[in-house]
Amino acid sequence: HTGKITKQGNKYLRWQGRRDEWLKYHKKRIKNREAELKFLLTRGRFSEMKIGLALGGGGARGLFHIGVLKGLEKLKIKISYIGGTSIGAVVGALYALYQDAEYVEKVALNILEKYKKELAIFKNYTASSEVEERKLFLEKAYNFVKEFYLWNIKKIKFFLVSPSPFLKIFKELFDKKTFRDCKIPFLCSTVDLKKGETLSLEEGTLLKAVLASSSVPGFFPPLKIKDKILVDGGVLLPLPVTFLKKRVDFIIGVNLESEKISSEEVKNIVEILFRVERIRYQKILEDILKGVDYLISLKDTSLKWTDFDKAKKLIDLGEKEILENQEKFIKILRRRFWRRIILGR
Repeated sequence: HTGKITKQGNKYLRWQGRRDEWLKYHKKRIKNREAELKFLLTRGRFSEMKIGLALGGGGARGLFHIGVLKGLEKLKIKISYIGGTSIGAVVGALYALYQDAEYVEKVALNILEKYKKELAIFKNYTASSEVEERKLFLEKAYNFVKEFYLWNIKKIKFFLVSPSPFLKIFKELFDKKTFRDCKIPFLCSTVDLKKGETLSLEEGTLLKAVLASSSVPGFFPPLKIKDKILVDGGVLLPLPVTFLKKRVDFIIGVNLESEKISSEEVKNIVEILFRVERIRYQKILEDILKGVDYLISLKDTSLKWTDFDKAKKLIDLGEKEILENQEKFIKILRRRFWRRIILGR
């Protein structure tokens, strides 16, 4: 079977036969990598292929997202929909508003410089290893609650860090912007503590939505919106892949969390409990990543969620990761493209 190309109406060409024949037919269009990318992204079954970007949470490591966006822009990849969780919601919302990665980088670096004293408080919650870090957090939380309990039980709060400085940061970033102001469709995930379910926020003010998606339990207070009590979406959905699935043809996922469970020996009940929680989270992450077509991960495990002072390094790593692996990206995109052409999905 030699295969042939048939015309459907005046606009669409549909493949019937072997891939090499199709490529031969379009050899004038595919002269280099950039041309092939353009071809793959604009010659879908009936329309342009829609690319979705799912940005995960991870504190300061989320600056890696900005670098990924810079790399995607250099490859001329047009993002059709963005979904973000926690810091991924912050970066995702900024990019959805301005559609300019270099501008987002400039805004982020200016904010980090302006509020570096406020952000430095998180350094009090880091240690040399994951196990030690979790133990440190538990100790801080215990001392915090004990102190307030001894003085006045009514003063016990639901958070360790005052949200005031961070509310200022978010207000400066988003002011009165709404989802309607976004140049790229955007959503962010959050968890409703009342119903124990993940929600997708897609309307209203970006300030409230991003705050809800970034309210890390234990650090920041939950956000009340109508009858809901909302916290960080990463509790149940590390990457908002589920909400993007029906809206796009191809999902790029950016994961900031380690994909491996620590091999450190557990020595007491606290470490056992934290390890069990880590295993649970890992299984959730594994299931979610199955829905990602192309995964980008932050591989440098030495970078912590509090390393806001290493912003430039994180951004550079993100850009480097996407550009150095563009051949792999094109290969996966090519496979997805032919699946659409031949199978119609």
